[in-house]
Amino acid sequence: MHQFICFLTPSREGMPDDPTPEESKAAMAHFEYYKQLHSNGTLILAGRTQTPPHTGILVFEAPDLNSAQEIANTDPAVIAGVFNTRVQPYNVALMRE
Repeated sequence: MHQFICFLTPSREGMPDDPTPEESKAAMAHFEYYKQLHSNGTLILAGRTQTPPHTGILVFEAPDLNSAQEIANTDPAVIAGVFNTRVQPYNVALMRE
């Protein structure tokens, strides 16, 4: 398996500080999606910046770049158009236990 980093950015400027009901629903599904990836061992870490510009960061494992992009593109909030995504190969060099 290879490691990848995914950057998520809101597709609308007011998100996530002032989400619409539809964006909130998609964001909840997004969180559940990544909780599942974490529980099955695919997701290494996830989080987001707390001040603008808001950026979500996910580090996960996949067999190749196409598979990694598919993981990102299957995110319900990406499907709903709430977040834009960019995936790149990545290697964790140091990590606190």
